[in-house]
Amino acid sequence: MRKAIHILLAFILLPGLFGCVKNSSVPPAGTVNTDAPVTAEPDEAFVWTREGYFSDEDGNFVYISASEDEENPGWYVGGCIGEDTYGWYIGQEGKTLHGNIAAPYEEEGTEFYVTVSEDGEQDILLEVNGGKTYRLACYEMEEASITVYLNTEGWGEIAYAPAREELVFDDEYPAQSGYIGLAEPETYILGARPDEGYKFVKWTKDGEDFSRDAEITVELTESAEYVAVFWIKGTNEAHVDLDTVDTLGDVLGLPNWGTGGNADRYVYVFEQDEVIYRAIAESNEDTFNALFDLDWDDPQYAEKERALLSPLPVIAIENLSEQIPTQAEMDRIIGKNGGELLDDGWYLSGWNLQDMQFYMNHGFFSYLVTMEGEAADPDEFEDEDIRPFVVTAVSYQGFGDTTSLDED
Repeated sequence: MRKAIHILLAFILLPGLFGCVKNSSVPPAGTVNTDAPVTAEPDEAFVWTREGYFSDEDGNFVYISASEDEENPGWYVGGCIGEDTYGWYIGQEGKTLHGNIAAPYEEEGTEFYVTVSEDGEQDILLEVNGGKTYRLACYEMEEASITVYLNTEGWGEIAYAPAREELVFDDEYPAQSGYIGLAEPETYILGARPDEGYKFVKWTKDGEDFSRDAEITVELTESAEYVAVFWIKGTNEAHVDLDTVDTLGDVLGLPNWGTGGNADRYVYVFEQDEVIYRAIAESNEDTFNALFDLDWDDPQYAEKERALLSPLPVIAIENLSEQIPTQAEMDRIIGKNGGELLDDGWYLSGWNLQDMQFYMNHGFFSYLVTMEGEAADPDEFEDEDIRPFVVTAVSYQGFGDTTSLDED
């Protein structure tokens, strides 16, 4: 991930959940980071009461919650402290929370040991070992009534900020997604910047074309999803009359979005005029085996692959872009259960059981499907467990497996 996922989960998946609350049970003991110094056993008579959001006038922001992760008992402590962002699980020591809140997958040698103690009736003190002590006050988060998701399709990054602030792209941790939770309407600036070799094409709102401008000012008055769409450069540098295509060699010079095949068929997915197509060609066992035997590290790999693919006769060219479903078409599955989706060929690629959101694929496309229900055993969750869940919302997420030959 280009952005610390532990922080995103704390600040994105829990918008407007609560301000600062008191916990009525004794939290689990133990220090999660095995290399963290343990100075004392937890004080069983002391109950840690601070959970939620805390901030100070300098913009420092901390979130604390009891861990629900069996592999990481204790407390999650994370936030923006000074100029950096941290977040991980630490244990209770006496009347404090203490440990290294730099996640283990951060750059080797990154450590940020803190000691957190309760201050007054609602606030906290966060002391950085060998450094500064921050006094942070309880921060009451307003409940979000407008939820806006930001995503990307293709390779590029996004930035966003209230209209009163400057729009800044994060060069160190470019973002491909984001969340804005608002208690009331507010005007925001959304920006899109393509990666090298790509170009910005458009913004969509809830699957419909919205703007061709890379930077837009939007009044956010309702919940929605905005997607910045990026395409490979070179679309207009070459043009092929698709009605005259005879072999794969006729389209191999166009921007490639994926290839794949078997001993009978080969698929080449390409872009032209901001449209995604896939060419299906006849193949054979000799070509399939020769492609399989190519060495990825061979400096002449691309030339050898082209030589094998070029003569394959094209039997069909499909326009994938015109098959992208509209929101109205996606809304038709609302009310269906997960079993009906599975039986119709949908399959799972991931899930977030906390928000009952499921990343699913169907045909050439991927979707984010929200469902209503409850997992009997979240720790042992499997694809088939979605069968009784009922679909409440669906959004288009982009192209999935465009090289599949299952339906051919």
